[in-house]
Amino acid sequence: MNKQHESDPRQNLRTEAEKLVLSLSPKETTAQPEEILLHELLVHKIELEMQNEELRRAQATIEEARDRYVDLFEFAPVGYITVTRDGLISEINLTGANLLGIDRSKLLNRRFSQFVAPQDKDRWYRLFLSMMTISAKADKQAFDMQILNPNGSVFYARLNCLRSESVNTPPCLRIAITDISKIKEIENELRIISAAFESQQSIFITDNQNIILKVNQAFTKMTGYSEFEAIGQTPKLLNSGRHNPAFFAAMNETVNREGGWQGEIWNRRKNGEVYLVWLTITAIYGDDGVVLHYVATQTDIQQTPSLGK
Repeated sequence: MNKQHESDPRQNLRTEAEKLVLSLSPKETTAQPEEILLHELLVHKIELEMQNEELRRAQATIEEARDRYVDLFEFAPVGYITVTRDGLISEINLTGANLLGIDRSKLLNRRFSQFVAPQDKDRWYRLFLSMMTISAKADKQAFDMQILNPNGSVFYARLNCLRSESVNTPPCLRIAITDISKIKEIENELRIISAAFESQQSIFITDNQNIILKVNQAFTKMTGYSEFEAIGQTPKLLNSGRHNPAFFAAMNETVNREGGWQGEIWNRRKNGEVYLVWLTITAIYGDDGVVLHYVATQTDIQQTPSLGK
């Protein structure tokens, strides 16, 4: 019986209520019927009050959870949009409204395609239809496209789409939209840097301890050292022996003071041949002002005699 009472919340409340009025309980041997009835009513009243208190606490917990959910949904760093099978926006959080550049109340029941840049509209329609058809094989897709704001500006967005449907409701598309304009800018810059790195000029990059991290093909062609042979070494790999320690000490002092150095230097190729280059060293700093890398470019002066003169 005790185990049954423990598993029955109402019985537990009854037990707690009886404990509170234990001192007022009538004696079973002398109690009158009306006294027993009053006692039962008192216990029942206390039990109801305890139930109401539990309900109030449960309601408060539910409201707190709801508020947390609303805050997470509304102010998430990602925009959340629900698009109906007709292509209309039925739900959108504040972040999504900010990304589209229009007040949320004016976005509901508008076509999401209105905010897709012209160059991506056809692709959007194909993707939307492929996900909303009954025979759609994939219920999740992610793709990038350009979004058009009412002010005419365009930004790159990543759309993570999830097809959602239930027995009683038609299918819809739930979209998590993220502004990836900065990522696209960085990708473009990296492509430019990559193209510049593989130029005709010999380039090698070191860390702040002068360990070679990367070399280009022009470096390999000039020095005879492959990428595998050079990475992990220091620029001493190219030391010709024609410069004394004071020369390199002055070079390092200038780099540390001014953030760079340039001048003529004799280097040695892998085959032992000594050659004269115009060397430029540039320090790359982090946001905290600490040196992260050094970038060195070499131009063979013997092939271009006008350089460095």
